[in-house]
Amino acid sequence: MNLSRISLFVAVSLTLSALTGCGDGGDSKDTEGPDSQATAEPKNPNAAGLIKVGDKLFNLPSPLETAFLIEEVGGHFTENLMNGEVDATKYTTKNAQAMNLGIYGADLGYSLIYGQSQKAFTLLTTCKKLGQGLGINPSIYTSMMKRFEGNMENRDSLLIMIAQMNSLSDEYLKENESEDVSSLILYGGWVESLYFTTNLTKQLDDPKLRSRVGEQKNSLENLIGLMQQSNSTGQLDNVVTELQSLQTIFNKVEYNYEWVEPETKADKSLTIIKSKSTVNLSEEVLKEITDKITEIRNNLIATTA
Repeated sequence: MNLSRISLFVAVSLTLSALTGCGDGGDSKDTEGPDSQATAEPKNPNAAGLIKVGDKLFNLPSPLETAFLIEEVGGHFTENLMNGEVDATKYTTKNAQAMNLGIYGADLGYSLIYGQSQKAFTLLTTCKKLGQGLGINPSIYTSMMKRFEGNMENRDSLLIMIAQMNSLSDEYLKENESEDVSSLILYGGWVESLYFTTNLTKQLDDPKLRSRVGEQKNSLENLIGLMQQSNSTGQLDNVVTELQSLQTIFNKVEYNYEWVEPETKADKSLTIIKSKSTVNLSEEVLKEITDKITEIRNNLIATTA
């Protein structure tokens, strides 16, 4: 990861962390992949993934992290990976709107990473319509869209704006006691990000991509916990069941993590990650995960009720 990308990633992470009030995410775990060599990474890159619901914290990766990784390993922009039907009006229930807002949000980040600003603006308009349907203050989107139009050629500024918008939307939902909606948005974004990663492994045989898939074993456990925490009335039973079905497959992944005290360089806002993680993911299990997450994702984008 070169310094310009590190600087951008730091800015996005710090923006999210500051707006969500997650602090420094003291108990979050940063992994560096299977090569187990110390590498320069943004200070506390997972801070933006700490989600508080009730009195519990859950650690989930941001869809932007996945988009950055795809760019880093040399993946090309593949439009047909995204939800091809950019139409907010087809989603009429709260659950469908929330899950697909998460999916479109992941598509939005993916588009911006590759400089597809016009496509991203169309997705942002769709996100605004879905957000309004969920009761998110439309001024959050209106203000952001004006700024977006004035910075169409500045990818870095646009990415930071989207990070701000996501955090403000999440904060608004929680202040209005809509944590179940917030959780479903996160669910949709996580599903879309894993869908991207697994399908790209068919084109790119890169160990970082495979490692990222395997590392989702821990993220999936956190996501199930998040859904269960938000499922007080049983309205998310089907989501929990789907994720537990996916977890059965992920249980076949061998994932080991050894934490080592990181070295912080405060003057550069960097942390040298010295922790080690190893992932053993067979082709057979990778295919099972790919098939299952594709099934879940396609059901989500087809769900209208």
